[in-house]
Amino acid sequence: MPASQPDAEPVLQVRDLRVEFPLRRQRKTLKAVNGVSFDVHRGETFGVIGESGSGKTTLGRTLVGLIAPNGGQLLQGGTDPATLSRRALREHRRDFQIMFQDPNAALNPRMRIIDSVMEPLEIGRQGDRTSNREAALQAMARVGLPPEFAQRYPHQLSGGQKQRVIIARTLTLKPRLIVCDEVVAALDVSIRGEVLNLFADLQREYGLTYVFITHDLSVVSHVSDRIAVMYLGCLMELGPADTLAEQPLHPYTQALLSAEPIALPLSMRRQAQIELKGEIPSPVDPPSGCAFRTRCLHATERCAAQRPAWEERRPGHWVACHHPLA
Repeated sequence: MPASQPDAEPVLQVRDLRVEFPLRRQRKTLKAVNGVSFDVHRGETFGVIGESGSGKTTLGRTLVGLIAPNGGQLLQGGTDPATLSRRALREHRRDFQIMFQDPNAALNPRMRIIDSVMEPLEIGRQGDRTSNREAALQAMARVGLPPEFAQRYPHQLSGGQKQRVIIARTLTLKPRLIVCDEVVAALDVSIRGEVLNLFADLQREYGLTYVFITHDLSVVSHVSDRIAVMYLGCLMELGPADTLAEQPLHPYTQALLSAEPIALPLSMRRQAQIELKGEIPSPVDPPSGCAFRTRCLHATERCAAQRPAWEERRPGHWVACHHPLA
């Protein structure tokens, strides 16, 4: 993937973003995203990683406007979508798209592939049916789907082919940014590499910007320029992919890295696996202070009393920890 291209106006600007869901029966609030801040620059791949329940998917849906934040600020290309009229928002949000984890659920089983790919253009009234069909066929060809696939239905395609249909459908809108939510998780290992290489080729060709959400550390480190580590709705660490993988500052990041499978005998591994005790706490009743402190080997009284500040400890390398590892 190409390196980050910092500019005066990032594609996304996120400041203290909060997303909460009221639980009326329990008279409590679920804090899905709890005050995160970062920028995403044009042409980069921004990875987001964390355990299930950490808020990654909610964050991704909020970034493209599917969920309205409860607090903080979200700017898409310098524009706050909350300030736009309904018509202006309809035009604006074409630039910010999302691809979901399950390609089976993302495709209507009763629609032919060509109709699914054309659907965004038809909804957006981008042209007549002839021009939209031509644009859809071109997008399919670009992702490696031959013309004869146009008349097929989703059940006649493999998982990898369905994911290529999703990519083609997204490309028809020529978006500036695409949130990829676990887009290779449902695919066989044998074809993951092909799809990831396709994402890289499309990024170079169209100048796309990705927010790549996954729980697979090997995938995110391979495709990302920068990686954000998320836990219980909070960002624990953010930095260049190589630096974060080699010199993590947060104990949670170190634990994730140590759990990554390595094809070596235990005696030859440089670092023993760090075993996290217990389960991730409930976002309905998160711990005081540092969100990770209940599972952290380095936690102190300060971690329980005070939420750590989001600080830049190295150039471009941010962490929220009272006791960083280096």
